[in-house]
Amino acid sequence: MAPVTLNIYDLAAHNSWTYWCGVGIFHSGVEVYGVEYAYGGHDFDYSGVFATNPRDAPGQVVYRESIPMGETNLSQQEIHQLVQRMGNEYKGNSYHLLQRNCNHFASDLCRQLVGREAPTWINRLAGIAVMLHCLIPPSWVPPLQTPSGAPLEGPEALAGSKDEGKSLLGPAGQRSDVYGERLQPSAMLASASGTRI
Repeated sequence: MAPVTLNIYDLAAHNSWTYWCGVGIFHSGVEVYGVEYAYGGHDFDYSGVFATNPRDAPGQVVYRESIPMGETNLSQQEIHQLVQRMGNEYKGNSYHLLQRNCNHFASDLCRQLVGREAPTWINRLAGIAVMLHCLIPPSWVPPLQTPSGAPLEGPEALAGSKDEGKSLLGPAGQRSDVYGERLQPSAMLASASGTRI
């Protein structure tokens, strides 16, 4: 059994006021076996899932709190495989600020690991914004729609791209430097080919 923790970060300074009302702009990641998994957007049709050291998310975020979610029976290798599979659904180019963001991923991962989703307040503002999308200036958020890019398949999906191998948890199991060398080597798993990611 391994503990699963949801780490929450502030993305906006005004969260200190709105947090007490049950809303805010947050980033979240799921910590298990000393690795924190999260999701972010990029322009390519491969996984947007990445891993960092716990409570050390990249970008302009400020750590807020950790919420114990329960324990999982999955091994570290099984979790790594689960997260890689989830990367097929949570691709970088399917990220959407309101409909498919880091909080959606974290809640989905928690559900698969411990059988319960993240607290709703973490992503409540996105839900409210979807309901009131017609009232929000179009320049603030992307349009509400399903991404239309056709997925690439096979080795040609990554071949020829100058960003080849940038997917931290990509299908070939290569280690990415998209978020810098933040992940401690001891937290990295060996892939099937023996390469450390």
